[in-house]
Formats: sequence, structure tokens, C-alpha cells
Amino acid sequence: MISTMVAPGPALKTPSALEPELVGLATCPLCHTEDGSMTNQAVSAGADWHCSRCGWRWDAGRLATVAAHAAWLAAHTSSSIDPALRAGAAA
Repeated sequence: MISTMVAPGPALKTPSALEPELVGLATCPLCHTEDGSMTNQAVSAGADWHCSRCGWRWDAGRLATVAAHAAWLAAHTSSSIDPALRAGAAA
């Protein structure tokens, strides 16, 4: 029986806990399509790309704006409804 051995490859670099958003492919926040040629690290370094699905252009500034809006919306959507209105809607 012939045994084949595979040489060990380079050690995988684990992402830093401080930079988890830099790992992976850039993803369009509008249609959620990943760009196979653009990494989050390249975007943070100043690159931009056009989504192959919806055609929108994205860069670090636009992505930060979308993320800030999503955070604001999540914080204000459920808390901005008047409790009296919620009770009336249930009736």
C-alpha cells in the first residue's frame, strides 16, 4: 500500500477581534450580492465597486451611511410608536 503525504500549507491567519468587518467579500447592502473580486479590506482602503446585480456604486463612505441609517432605524422604529396607539391597534 502506498501512502501519500500532503505537505502542510501555510498557517491560516485568524482575523483580529478588532477587525472582523474587514474579513470577507464586499456585499451590496441593497440586494445583498457579494462581489467576488472585492474584499471588505480593499473597500476600507479606499476602493469602490458597482454591484453586478443592482448596479449601485458602493464605497466605504456610502456603506458607513447605510449602516448608520440601519442602526438609527432599528433604534427608533419600535420605540417611536406611542404605547397608546399600540394598545388601540390591538383592540
